Amino acid sequence: MLINPFNETLSMPKSKPKAQSKVKSQIKTKQKTPLSTPGITTKKWYWVMLTVVMVAVFSVVGYISNLDLIEIAVLMFVIAILIGLIGYVRITPSNLPATKRATFLFVGASVIGFGIWAAIMLVAINTELIASIFSNPFFVIPSFIIFLIVGAFIGELLGKNRRVQALLFKTESNPKS
Repeated sequence: MLINPFNETLSMPKSKPKAQSKVKSQIKTKQKTPLSTPGITTKKWYWVMLTVVMVAVFSVVGYISNLDLIEIAVLMFVIAILIGLIGYVRITPSNLPATKRATFLFVGASVIGFGIWAAIMLVAINTELIASIFSNPFFVIPSFIIFLIVGAFIGELLGKNRRVQALLFKTESNPKS
């Protein structure tokens, strides 16, 4: 306390507050996002109903277009396995990020699926084993699509394999030098 000549008591002058040190806590708390309701595309019944409706619609379209019964069956098979692959990828969980999962699907379709289709086509053309089936150009495109889908499915299964993931990607348990 200070006393001035007029016998008044004065309080001590306040000192400037010290600058607070900028300490960031090293423990970050994660903010939990509220769980959103799952979309309709995560339900199995959606994919089953979509497949049934699409097969029915394209069966009628094939009949109206005067396609043979075998051509309609091939068309329905292509539609069913395409929707099946999309539904499988949408429903099943994966520990991979979306970009890596898409890479496995793409490589599976483009390398594995195309490789299998090309090998079968080369054997079929050179041996004339199934020349009568593939003389109709309608069967070439659906067979190509079928093998691309099968290859994508194989790629998806390879992407779920932990050994394949460990070989291709750095993980904490298996760091590459």
